[in-house]
Amino acid sequence: MKNAKAVVFDMDGVIIDSEALWQSAQITTLAEFGVTVTHEACEQLTTGRRSDEIARIWQEKFALDINPVVLEASILTRVVSLIDQYGVAMKGLYEALDYFRQQDYKIALATSSAHRVIQVVFDKLDLWKYFDVITSAADVIRGKPDPAVYLATAVKLDLAPQHCLVIEDSGNGFLAAHRAGMRTYVVSPRCDDEKFHLAAGNYRTLCELVVDFSLPQPLSA
Repeated sequence: MKNAKAVVFDMDGVIIDSEALWQSAQITTLAEFGVTVTHEACEQLTTGRRSDEIARIWQEKFALDINPVVLEASILTRVVSLIDQYGVAMKGLYEALDYFRQQDYKIALATSSAHRVIQVVFDKLDLWKYFDVITSAADVIRGKPDPAVYLATAVKLDLAPQHCLVIEDSGNGFLAAHRAGMRTYVVSPRCDDEKFHLAAGNYRTLCELVVDFSLPQPLSA
């Protein structure tokens, strides 16, 4: 960690407890078209994906007679409303942000979510003052698990990827950051899942991560 100069946060599931809200938005929207999906199906197929990709996945899976752009807009409208009403910060978020700021790290966001979702999350949780760089996968050619959003964030930070630490919670996000060549930490109740075995660290909460980072580091770190 001695060469790290920035920490890059994913948003949904790392900064804000919104994964269930995303799933509810998809379930409710798809129900309008006579399609029933479960929270488990949403988690398996769409977690960590861009909203346009989520819409395309469902449109293709159920051969829906609807423009994916319309489906995406409906899902986004619902998730923004749900976040505005029910969104809460993940445990340890402000402690983590304060810690990294005190340690003189640059702080960045690299999320699959669209800008309107970023807006409601940052307004809701009062986060604008913490972040030096904000990047949405909507601004790059391909979303996670492609590394593009993380590489674009490194460019904005004016840093090489190896000087960036990443905090992720999803399989797609982890793959994106790992493929970008960034040291990646997983913070998730499922952090011990086999798909995260290459993570630099595995934690159930941001509180655990901050405690570990606060400990004296070996010279080889």
